[in-house]
Amino acid sequence: MKILAVSTAEKECSLALTADRSVICEETWASRQTHSRRIMDMVARIMDRCSMSVHDLDGFAVARGPGSFTGLRIGISTVKGLSYAASKPCAGVSSLDCIAWQFSSSSLPVCVIMDARRGEVYHATYYFQNGKLLKKTREKALKPLEVLELLHGDTLFAGSGSAAYRGIIEKEFNKHAFFAPLFQNRVCAASIAHVIGQTASALTDENSAALLKPVYLRKSDAEINQK
Repeated sequence: MKILAVSTAEKECSLALTADRSVICEETWASRQTHSRRIMDMVARIMDRCSMSVHDLDGFAVARGPGSFTGLRIGISTVKGLSYAASKPCAGVSSLDCIAWQFSSSSLPVCVIMDARRGEVYHATYYFQNGKLLKKTREKALKPLEVLELLHGDTLFAGSGSAAYRGIIEKEFNKHAFFAPLFQNRVCAASIAHVIGQTASALTDENSAALLKPVYLRKSDAEINQK
């Protein structure tokens, strides 16, 4: 199965073209420039490098959130547009899942925390065994200390929030806190395709584009300020 995966959940704009879960081509940019300025050029470039068109694909996948409100809308809108244009299915994947599955061989609980700004993080904790997911806690937007109160014992921390709040985590957990390397803290497109591969049926719904919506976990700044 050939999939074009897209992530615009955070500051990085990541695309990956995969075939049967193997990465054929991947590209990532991180800058202050809005994702809308570069994403379609990236799509065209990655397809050209692989000598393929979107009609050669079996489907599209995208990080559906949580993450940047504007970023998520750009990525999801792009994937839905490509899905309609190529008459191919698309599916959304949790941004937190994409980070967690990079550590599916971990014997420790994997606490994924993405920096949500305003002193909060997006969080879920994962429990793997032999590469299989045994349990995942509910995705929530919480204060960093509220997340730490839910954890006990040795824990692997991953995600942009683990870097932003490392000082707090080390103070509370001391030697029981283990941290993912920085390059694995992001929502990479190749991970999206991998998670989709765990549930291949997600790319079989004919109405998938109409059903694809972002997951925010909390209200936007505009909604809060208006209230």
